[in-house]
Amino acid sequence: MPVKSESSPVIAIVAMVNSIHVARWLGMVRDCDLRFVVIPVMRAPPIGELAPFRLVSKADDLCDLKRGELGVFDHGSVSWAEAEAVDFGAGFKREEHPAFQSSTHVVTAHHVTSAIRALDPDLVHSMEVQVAGYLTLEAKRRMGAAFPRWLLSNWGSDIQLFVKLPAHRPIIHRLFGQIDAYWAECGRDVALARRLGYEGVAFDPIPASGGMRVDGALAVLPPSQRRSILVKGYHGWSGRGLHILSAIYLAAPQLRSNPIRVLFTGPQASGSIAEIRQAAGLDIEAAPHLEQHADAMRRLAEARVVVGTGISDGIGTTLLEAMSVGTFPIVANTSCASEWVRNGRDAFIVDPHDTAAMAEALVRAVQDDELVDAAALRNRDEVSQRWDPGINRESVLAAYASLIEAARASRAS
Repeated sequence: MPVKSESSPVIAIVAMVNSIHVARWLGMVRDCDLRFVVIPVMRAPPIGELAPFRLVSKADDLCDLKRGELGVFDHGSVSWAEAEAVDFGAGFKREEHPAFQSSTHVVTAHHVTSAIRALDPDLVHSMEVQVAGYLTLEAKRRMGAAFPRWLLSNWGSDIQLFVKLPAHRPIIHRLFGQIDAYWAECGRDVALARRLGYEGVAFDPIPASGGMRVDGALAVLPPSQRRSILVKGYHGWSGRGLHILSAIYLAAPQLRSNPIRVLFTGPQASGSIAEIRQAAGLDIEAAPHLEQHADAMRRLAEARVVVGTGISDGIGTTLLEAMSVGTFPIVANTSCASEWVRNGRDAFIVDPHDTAAMAEALVRAVQDDELVDAAALRNRDEVSQRWDPGINRESVLAAYASLIEAARASRAS
């Protein structure tokens, strides 16, 4: 039945409409009495996992949403030329994220402001900081006291890395002075927000993806009986895949019986893979991209070890997925992995620039059967308690309810 009641609260999700994290979060909570509408921050088609959804452009459109159906704000209802002119006139230019340097793919602050005005939600939830958060911050500046309650989620490096950058630090300071509630992935980031002067509500950390149900049949084979190594080969503004390849070369004599498959390779990594294969005689090659998540999970569940490092991260989804299927993780100490696993017991947590330590960790992980089998049991138990969408759903809905109740009480007073 369509949701007709005017009292049914509306939550506007300012987010990347093409993000699997956003889709999983909403998939966890959407089947409830709340109405959710996504305000896209990227000019991109909605990811398939968001379905069912319909385009909306005003508050009345939300009355026709069926239970579990999402609204997606139609930015086509806002003139692009006018939006650019308004932003230019306001002197607003969003500070760039190195992963999204082309502003042609990001909507304007006027788009986000117009959407919030048109939809009049009870709560605004910005998911991610440098695009969604910064645009929402400018929207709040323009709307002033008329702006709804604002909940901010950060992903990965959003705070921990960017607050160190001179161009971003003052924006992040302003942002924490404007939000009403904060949802981090890591306790590390809650502590950082407090040091930045944030005094508002901070909910218990939950991964950006909310939760995921994993097919238990995937983890039937104990990791001690697996041989392959998966490597996240991305090397860019954050990832340090080339350092992992250097560690593999150092450990080559002990890895000759282990097939090594490298994900997310660019030209540089592809060249390094070929050189290592020829010089060290390893079974190493680039792995194809798998469109279906189930296929990617199956490949992960067949691996003994997965390695991914970078200069900054939150609680990486690859780590959680590896824990759920018993694959032994090697991750960077720049993440908050230590809030989920114990170094040397459940995973190896290494300096992303220390290739010798990484090589030592790889050798231990491929040789120590008792280590990887014991870790698999503990890690699966950990994610079953903390990354379960059914459990986390209740926490999220309770948090939404508390913020909406506070907002409505404030409006009534």
